[in-house]
Amino acid sequence: AYLGYLNKLRTDVFMDIAKDISSNGSADKQTLESLAKFVNVATGRGNLPGALGRAAPILNAALFSPRLIASRLTLLNPVWYAQQPAAVRKEAIKGMSRMIGTGLTILGLAKLAGADVEVDPRSTEFGKIKVGNTRWDIWGGFQQYIRVFAQLLFGQRKTAAGEIESLTKGQFPFLTRKDVALN
Repeated sequence: AYLGYLNKLRTDVFMDIAKDISSNGSADKQTLESLAKFVNVATGRGNLPGALGRAAPILNAALFSPRLIASRLTLLNPVWYAQQPAAVRKEAIKGMSRMIGTGLTILGLAKLAGADVEVDPRSTEFGKIKVGNTRWDIWGGFQQYIRVFAQLLFGQRKTAAGEIESLTKGQFPFLTRKDVALN
């Protein structure tokens, strides 16, 4: 029933956006195929390239939802947006902008209500709402990748205690950027 519902949801979303694209006169075969791939990616059904796609059943046993991982990495990749037909790129950017805007609004309202909200992307607590010992991650699988990218970029990480640790081999905790990437 769950898979049937998700497939119907994906079909309905595709048909709704395709209708809008068709009314603008840009619904050629390539655009509609790209739109179908975008709808799958946006709903957590990313494409696994080459041999990884054929190994999906094995990967499912070792990882939690490799297609979800692929979809999140795809949506965080600016090159992917640039490769889409204009009509699909517009819908993808609009969808991602709405998600980010909604998330930031929720975080802002939570902060105004007295919750702790971490804004440093190097922190494991980044983008989470904290009330007492309870944390809410509202980002649907995006927060972890943004945190890793920030830690790799800055060469630092922020602990839950608020301390900044350098990712250099010679300093405690002796983690490097490579360790962060492998983790």
